[in-house]
Amino acid sequence: MYRVFLALWIIGATACSNNNTADDETTAVPAPSESVVTSLEEEDSVLKAHEDIAWDEIEGIQLSRVMINNKVPLHTSLSRFKAAFGEADSLVTPDWTSICDAQFEDEFEYFYKNGSRFELYKDSLACDEFRLTPTQTVSYGGITFSHNTTWADMKKRFPKAVRQAENEGYTDMITLRDADVKESDSSVRFFFENGKLIRIVYFIPC
Repeated sequence: MYRVFLALWIIGATACSNNNTADDETTAVPAPSESVVTSLEEEDSVLKAHEDIAWDEIEGIQLSRVMINNKVPLHTSLSRFKAAFGEADSLVTPDWTSICDAQFEDEFEYFYKNGSRFELYKDSLACDEFRLTPTQTVSYGGITFSHNTTWADMKKRFPKAVRQAENEGYTDMITLRDADVKESDSSVRFFFENGKLIRIVYFIPC
């Protein structure tokens, strides 16, 4: 009986040893796969997409040629503006201590109409901020911007400016160069709310 038990124990031990050896022999380090290479390429593509775009490569827009409702430009004369849209809703003297820079060198008034703001100097109007409404649109180079203009619409027209905005983490503001003033840091900013364009601002850095 003891011999039978011993024989069974030896057979069992041998079987376990063989199983362990088989397990050891089948364990191997997998070779690098194509998926790893693809992953690295995708990562490199993402890094390239987040590289800053040179300022002179960003698309520009001439604000002075942007037309309000296809009637008058954003930079126009007071008489021409009033003939198209009427008198100002209000005229306000600026707080000069809070103004960093302006479009006119001499003292001017703020001219407000339908939520938009212009600088008024004598008979000249220059837009600071234009509000898009159901009845107010602007057009430029065959493009009409309205309160229904989306981020995707802008991406089709100004891909570099939109890509740079996304690189910087913006989803509500796109910056275009001021094409009226070459080699200038001034810009035209398009602001979005809930995915739709709401206002256009002429920005002059201090």
